Amino acid sequence: MQYLYKGSQSQERLDWLFAMCKIKSADIKAAASDHLVKGISKTHAALLNNVPAPNLTRALKTLNTYAELVEKIKAHDAQHSQYYALRAGL
Repeated sequence: MQYLYKGSQSQERLDWLFAMCKIKSADIKAAASDHLVKGISKTHAALLNNVPAPNLTRALKTLNTYAELVEKIKAHDAQHSQYYALRAGL
């Protein structure tokens, strides 16, 4: 499932995703930010940041994998919060 798409992220959330994965290249990070935060197309973001388009695509797939894990954790936590609230009679 696609969790990240053009212009859908805040810079702060994207920075948290970068902190979880092994993407270290400043140019790749800038290109991903241009695409995911500013809404620039993948092709233009790669060109603007001097990044090969396949490298940006690979980084976006990696980020999407981590975003998927974050969403699964959120769903898990929400489910358990409801369970404990029901159990406590709230």
